[in-house]
Amino acid sequence: MKIGAVIFSRNSSSRLPGKALIDISGRCLLGRVIDRAKDIEGIDEIVVATSSDKEDDQIVDFAKNENVKIYRGSLKDVARRALDSCLEYNLDKFVRICGDRPFFSPNLVSKLIDLSNNTDYEIITTTFPRTYPPGLTCEILKTKILEDSINSIINTEDKEHVTSYFYKNSDKFLIKNVYPNEDINFDGINLCVDTQKDLERAIWIADEMDKNELSYDNIRKIVELAHQWESLLK
Repeated sequence: MKIGAVIFSRNSSSRLPGKALIDISGRCLLGRVIDRAKDIEGIDEIVVATSSDKEDDQIVDFAKNENVKIYRGSLKDVARRALDSCLEYNLDKFVRICGDRPFFSPNLVSKLIDLSNNTDYEIITTTFPRTYPPGLTCEILKTKILEDSINSIINTEDKEHVTSYFYKNSDKFLIKNVYPNEDINFDGINLCVDTQKDLERAIWIADEMDKNELSYDNIRKIVELAHQWESLLK
């Protein structure tokens, strides 16, 4: 059973152009995501899956220097890109990691991988319904269900979000949703980096984490800092 962490990254964000390589306190966004992925237990490959567009050449160059695998495919059909990257590296299942999540928890992902390996579920997730906020989402899929369903994923939104098709047709698949085992206030929290405001928040949180030598796998503290940052804006 070969498991991969597939990181989806592109430079063509309209709201934050070039965001993949944008600096966050001395380490670019994609670099921080790769750092987190390297701490996941139970994976065999890390793959940066980007587009074949020329503007993503920089992402490829960066990924090469990080010693991770690379796959280039369709810009808009991310579901197809996900499948083809898995087939390219013979992945039986994969962790779907968006490249705008610098604070995702490797520990949480590792626990879900362990659960996936010891059950028959085709998808292990925290988004059906959402139990963790954006930026902490975790999804693990068996490659076979994506391969078997790829010709049915025809909606533009489903092609972009990869997993939404399966949630819309949940009666056809074995899906396990995971809930937090501790009480954390996730109200209003978003840890993705998709806008200038998101970037400013990420920089502030990273600075606070580094200044206080805190673990980037400490979900509670990261969320507390996100709430604190929001309060400073009021």
